[in-house]
Amino acid sequence: MITNLDTWLTVAQNEKRAESFISRFLGLMGRKRFPEACDALIFKRCSSIHCFFMRMEIDVVFINRHGRVVKTFSRLKPWRVAFGGPQSRDVIELPAGTLERTRTKPGHHLKFD
Repeated sequence: MITNLDTWLTVAQNEKRAESFISRFLGLMGRKRFPEACDALIFKRCSSIHCFFMRMEIDVVFINRHGRVVKTFSRLKPWRVAFGGPQSRDVIELPAGTLERTRTKPGHHLKFD
């Protein structure tokens, strides 16, 4: 579970980590919606993503090594690229609308259970 400690709202209940080369490479490519088994996809040691070959919008959160939100992209469209910047260490892909629902913004702190 991922919780925003600044708003005390749940960002994701069932996150999945993309750890293997194949899972990192494929990510959410070709999907029309998030898999039912998860509502967040986490990429460790990743400071940029692309939405090539995706068929849906997503919310993207870049965090630093302390879990602090560095940068966000709301409703990132397919065929776009997002960069987290030099402080970014990990990235979380979420269903579109999650950032708005949880009021997650740069500077907020995320807790992983």
